[in-house]
Amino acid sequence: MTFRRLTALVALALLLAGCGGGTDRTKAQLRLVDASTGYAALDLVVHGQVRQGGVAYAADPGYVAVDPGNADTTINSAGSPTALLSFTPALSKNRHYTLLAWGNAGALNQVLLDEDVAAPAAGKSLLRIVNGAPDAGSLDVYLTGSGDALSASVPLLGGASATPSAWLTVDSSSSRLRVTAAGSKTDLRLDLAGLTLASQQVATLVLTPGRGGVLVNALLVTQQGGVTRLDNTQARVRVAAGASAGGAVSASLGGVPLMSGVGSPAVGLYALVAAGSESAALAVNGVSVPVTTLTLAAGADYTLLVYGPPSAPQASLIEDDNRLPTDSTQAKVRLVNGLADLGTPLALTVDFVPVADGVAAGTASSYGSVPPSTTASLSVTAAGLPAPVVSAGTQTFVAGANYTVFAVGSAASAVGVLRRDR
Repeated sequence: MTFRRLTALVALALLLAGCGGGTDRTKAQLRLVDASTGYAALDLVVHGQVRQGGVAYAADPGYVAVDPGNADTTINSAGSPTALLSFTPALSKNRHYTLLAWGNAGALNQVLLDEDVAAPAAGKSLLRIVNGAPDAGSLDVYLTGSGDALSASVPLLGGASATPSAWLTVDSSSSRLRVTAAGSKTDLRLDLAGLTLASQQVATLVLTPGRGGVLVNALLVTQQGGVTRLDNTQARVRVAAGASAGGAVSASLGGVPLMSGVGSPAVGLYALVAAGSESAALAVNGVSVPVTTLTLAAGADYTLLVYGPPSAPQASLIEDDNRLPTDSTQAKVRLVNGLADLGTPLALTVDFVPVADGVAAGTASSYGSVPPSTTASLSVTAAGLPAPVVSAGTQTFVAGANYTVFAVGSAASAVGVLRRDR
């Protein structure tokens, strides 16, 4: 072999090594990460071709090579030809990107994350934060020791938004991740121990929607690496005391006290309870309610309705949808029927416009929309009865807020409670 030929072979080998073993350095490397819970799966379509299909929430599909000059992109619901989003990402050759899709069904968004950031010094990690949970509002993020009190801690990032934060340098360690409503140290939205960041790791922490709209989950997207799910392990539960004759309600769930001897009618505040099957202890005027265990979905919100006569109380677990109204100019309203002795389903009108109907005892209606008002008239009726079961005037509904109308007590002396849930 001649010296010239040997030199050419060595140069070719070095060129291939520099290209990542044959990677085309004229292309950008792009992957789709689905941080939206509004769709079962998503397709990444570039220049009219499906490049990554059926990408599920939190999946890591790997990278595909994309020509930066022909990068017209759509994101579709998996298998659908209809675009949910259409855009042209600003790509550069020989660089890596994550296309992060986030948001609710009908309101999908995307953000392009560069993934060629220089690693920090040994013993340090780089972290940026994206709030992809629009219904949860602005959020504060904490990384602390496992036993550190939140009241004495300073947030790593305050007011996380959908715009990626600046890069934050943190110690590489196993930390406790906590997320709260912005400006609050008591409104806890996520609490997970054991978030491990490796030495010189570069990653994006994405906050994602919980089932009920208030609690959140998270994804840890490592630069040119994997995607790790960080799912919430808790649910939120409140008690609606709706017993007749002012019955005093006491309730705990999974060892968490929810209400103690509060006379009906009353609607308590939400409390965090471990998700899964939890033992319940309920009583009205000391008479036990026949409920032993309740099953809670992680990230969900619930109302535990206690109703009926104090001598024979009943309970019903109702899931709440505390996602904000899709139309921010409207309010979201539903009806809960806590009248155990009325065999006829209830209906709700607001300013004589039907909002809910066919609501049986111990259940809730779906949510309806009403315009904002400070003089609204509510009427809860039952078919065959000559007068409303509950009526009230000059009620307030605020645009972008959620409400529940509770009809509780007894059929002969029903009480209506309008509660703003968010």
